[in-house]
Amino acid sequence: MKFALKHGEDRLELSVEEEAGGYRVSDGKTTWHVRFDDRRGAVRGVVVDDTRHSIGVARKGETWDVVLEGINYEFLTRDARFEKLLALQQDRGGDAGGRAELRAPIPGLVTNVLKGVGDEVKEGEPVLVLAAMKLENEIRAPRAGKIVEVKAKAGAAVEKGELLAVIE
Repeated sequence: MKFALKHGEDRLELSVEEEAGGYRVSDGKTTWHVRFDDRRGAVRGVVVDDTRHSIGVARKGETWDVVLEGINYEFLTRDARFEKLLALQQDRGGDAGGRAELRAPIPGLVTNVLKGVGDEVKEGEPVLVLAAMKLENEIRAPRAGKIVEVKAKAGAAVEKGELLAVIE
């Protein structure tokens, strides 16, 4: 299963798989072996690579609030629907040169516009956030370039295929 970890403005994509006695967690560069060693209500002990930490866990809608050593993190679950959404988005990205249109892969509500006209973006960088199917989905730049048009506005409902932004 995939998760997006959010701490302030920082985001980290994590892959979590069950293994004997716990879980294998990876960010694509580093892998950690994690197991829970006790459960006391919403507070748990967690062992990460043989080091014990205290952790607080509380579910909040579609997210999990996690307090690890006094630092608050928010976990967002990514399910198969989200992975399909990413694949659709990448398929519509455009070629390496010229114009790339970001279109809504599904109907939803624009909750945040992260980039504006004139902003430079890297490939894969979030441009806006679209809430759909009870998940917040980052709509990412399919390639590096400059934002030349932003049609999406925070709070606006969009239909599948609707133009959100243009990168050149």
